[in-house]
Amino acid sequence: MKFRPQGRDRAVQKRTFWEEGDFGYAVPRMESMNVLCAPETEEDSYLECSDHLRICKARNIFFNLKNFTAKRSARYRNDIIHEGEVGGRCGSLNKDLLAARLDEKSYLQSWGFEFEHFESYDDFQMNSEHCDHIFEKPTIIIKLDAAVNMYHHFCDFVNLYLSQFINGSFSQDVEIFWWDTYSRGFVDGFFGDVWKAFSFHKPYEMINYEKKTICFRNALLPLLARQRLGIYYNMPLIDGCYGSGLFHAFSKHLIHRLNIPQNGPLLNKLR
Repeated sequence: MKFRPQGRDRAVQKRTFWEEGDFGYAVPRMESMNVLCAPETEEDSYLECSDHLRICKARNIFFNLKNFTAKRSARYRNDIIHEGEVGGRCGSLNKDLLAARLDEKSYLQSWGFEFEHFESYDDFQMNSEHCDHIFEKPTIIIKLDAAVNMYHHFCDFVNLYLSQFINGSFSQDVEIFWWDTYSRGFVDGFFGDVWKAFSFHKPYEMINYEKKTICFRNALLPLLARQRLGIYYNMPLIDGCYGSGLFHAFSKHLIHRLNIPQNGPLLNKLR
């Protein structure tokens, strides 16, 4: 982090910058993580989310997409999951805390619309009787911003990187599930190779699972692209500071994972 004096207290200014545009942004999310669905056995479900349901971790949960029809479906839909279509089997379910964290429901701000109807079902099991498809590997379920614009799409990637930091795992042996409701799928022709920095495997698309119940053994639902006062998009920055360690680390991470050679800067070449 670098600092240009602007007449404010130096320490306060640096601290604010770290909290708003650096790894410090993760601290409130990590400190606010609370268990909503607590298991009693290893076969039970688990759901843990931060304030406002901005980031969640889950085990042994299901989404029933019986009311989702891909044909003519629009992008950024919030009406996919209804009552009885999401849940698991909890030893205990904190419905009051879940309801209290539904205060920022929006497609690219939180997971509120996807989890507001979360329920515990005593008969639920992770098997073919209850699931049409079970994702056995750890899976990142992600809602996506526009892929045609680098600014918007890299909101997805930098928030995913920070979410992996919060989760404490950067393994590439994970599945990616694109929770994208558009009838033609999520076309990522310009920046699709960036996903290789996060997973060895080709992403799954939601439109291929219409009318099915999908179950996840281990899922991360990351920070999304357009959080209120979030990272990259809607990000307030205090005057006088620049050089975020988070964005520096993210840049180095992509260069390393994608094996991008660095031969430069080159004279008379745009950077």
